[in-house]
Amino acid sequence: MFRTLYSRLALTLFVLLCLVGIILIQVIGHSSTLYQQEIAQKLNRDLAAHIVAEQPLIQNREINRAALDRLFYQLMVINPSIELYLLDEQGAVLGYSAPEGKVRRDRVALEPVRAFLDGNARFPLKGDDPRDPEGRKVFSAAPIVDQDGLQGYLYIVLGGEQYDHVAQMLGDSYILDSALMVLLVALAAALIGGMVVFALQTRRLRLLGSIMSGYAGERDDGGQAIRYPARTQDEIDVLGRQFNAMADMITSQFHELRQMDGVRREMVANISHDLRTPLTTMRGYLETLHLKHAELSVEEQQQYLETALSHSQRLGRMVEELFELARLDFCESIVFSEPFSMSELAQDVAQKFQLRARDKSIRLKASLKPQAPLVYGDIAMMQRVLENLLENALRHTPSGGSIEVRVDVESGNVVVQVADTGCGIPEEDLPRVFERFYQQDKNRSGDSAGLGLAIVKRILELHGSIINVNSESGKGTTFSFRLAVSM
Repeated sequence: MFRTLYSRLALTLFVLLCLVGIILIQVIGHSSTLYQQEIAQKLNRDLAAHIVAEQPLIQNREINRAALDRLFYQLMVINPSIELYLLDEQGAVLGYSAPEGKVRRDRVALEPVRAFLDGNARFPLKGDDPRDPEGRKVFSAAPIVDQDGLQGYLYIVLGGEQYDHVAQMLGDSYILDSALMVLLVALAAALIGGMVVFALQTRRLRLLGSIMSGYAGERDDGGQAIRYPARTQDEIDVLGRQFNAMADMITSQFHELRQMDGVRREMVANISHDLRTPLTTMRGYLETLHLKHAELSVEEQQQYLETALSHSQRLGRMVEELFELARLDFCESIVFSEPFSMSELAQDVAQKFQLRARDKSIRLKASLKPQAPLVYGDIAMMQRVLENLLENALRHTPSGGSIEVRVDVESGNVVVQVADTGCGIPEEDLPRVFERFYQQDKNRSGDSAGLGLAIVKRILELHGSIINVNSESGKGTTFSFRLAVSM
């Protein structure tokens, strides 16, 4: 029943208002009683003094019974709610205006009386109630003095037993009932108002919960995902913004996982194709050599062995590239870093490929800047980058074409470019050239497994750089990247 936040808040508000109502009733009742007692004591503060001044109640240390009886009678007629007590110097009760058996105390403490007579007491000031052994009432008091000195005290209880009965009757009066009804209506209105406010305040939480539930059951139907419309800076909107960020991240990662799953499927298919082709060819030549060994000439046997060896070498290169890419994926930083000259490295790699370029009638040129500053990185990895880029250029540059390796300095960075005059890359294939196992040649009949450029991209990522490609079909391709200089 109370599972929702709104119901729990409403229950909490109801309990709090009930407690507040009970406390208010108690406080109002107690404050009203104290207020009445204070008013009564202040109004009758000099009552005892006036009575003592009018007539002597004790003469020669003897009680004036006639005056005392007459006073009791007059006060009972005028104000029956008050009670008179005549005390001696020690507070012992000498006489009183009460029926026999009603007075339960024979002595009244004089400390409150002296505080009352001192004039600095704060009202309401209560003294002992002779009719109640544990009770205390507001009073008026005055000393009785003659030529012999202090004779005693006149002690007047202002709210006597009859006053208590009347006050108890007034507690059941229409006015108090009305006041209680007004308080209950006010508390009910506060409860309803609080529930409305809670409903308005929790509306955004319900909206956020609904959006979260919808997101949890969201299907990829191509529609726009619903997000929380945060407008303010309070805690709910901060939570909504965090959910939006989390949902966007999860959605992005989900789409990336789907893309990676598609890439994985394609990679598995490509690996199967690239591994099956050389294995099948090598197996065919070896089986032929095994079955027709006696029928083949020495030249044919040598040709079959060289073909099988060529395919085994291609298979070995493919496996090596797979292991290298897996190792690079596992790395999160460069292990062996040192300052080196990119111009010298580019010169060495270009000389290494000169013979292969000459065999294909391709002009390989190195345009270097010897004064280029040193760069910081793994020299073996950067050599691998240049080798893969040159192998890719040689593979796609026809006879009579040219390849140029450039090293320059631009904006404090060393810029490396490998440009060729090959067949170029179609514009629709440019975004995919760095994907693993991607080859522009759909027949996949070449020696490459499509991992060279993926290895280049990963190595440069470890060096904090990116690889860029510019190409135009039929005119050539240029790969370029930047490296920060060594400090």
